[in-house]
Amino acid sequence: MATKKLKKKVQRKPAARKATQPVVDAARDFWLAGLGAMSYAQEEGMKAVGKGNQLFDQLVKEGTKIENSGRKDLESAFNDIRNEIENRVGDFRSDVESAVSELRGEVTSRVGDVRGDVEHRLEPVLSRSKKVEKEASERWDKLEGFFEERVAGVLVRLGIPSRDDIDTLNRRVQSLSRQVTELKKDAPKTAAPKPKTVAKKATKKKAVRKAAPRKTVAKKSTVKKSATKKSVTKKADS
Repeated sequence: MATKKLKKKVQRKPAARKATQPVVDAARDFWLAGLGAMSYAQEEGMKAVGKGNQLFDQLVKEGTKIENSGRKDLESAFNDIRNEIENRVGDFRSDVESAVSELRGEVTSRVGDVRGDVEHRLEPVLSRSKKVEKEASERWDKLEGFFEERVAGVLVRLGIPSRDDIDTLNRRVQSLSRQVTELKKDAPKTAAPKPKTVAKKATKKKAVRKAAPRKTVAKKSTVKKSATKKSVTKKADS
């Protein structure tokens, strides 16, 4: 009985192996397929990356072209807009200047008319004011003359010199001072040689004094004697 069971077990093992072999093979095939897919994906990815880089470079080139062309278009459009704005501004400025010049001319004409009308209306008033001013100035001059005459009369009575007298005195003083200055200017020219004669006289006097000192003493003694005699005679007479 035991031998039969062992035989059955031995016979069952190869059958199980045969049954599981396709599963193992299939799993291996799947694994290998996955590895192949991964390698294929890597290759395709590298190709795609290379193509992507090329595509990026192409896109950059196209972008630069578009940028340059767009910049040129924008610059041209901006220049056109600027020119149009400048033209419009110039036209508007010319219109404004013409309108302002017209308004200025109209205003000046109206102001001139108003000024002429006002001056025409004010002519009688101005003439009257001028007449009044003349009359007032004449009356004021008369009053000033009257007061000046009265004040001059009072000053004359008090013995105080008037303004005219002071002016005449000032003029005389100025003329005298001018004459004195002229005389001073002319005096040194004529009196310049005089110091020499004075020096000579001084030397002569010194020589005389040195030569005769005794005579002067004798004269002094005689003068004293005569003075004493005169005093004595006066006392005797008294």
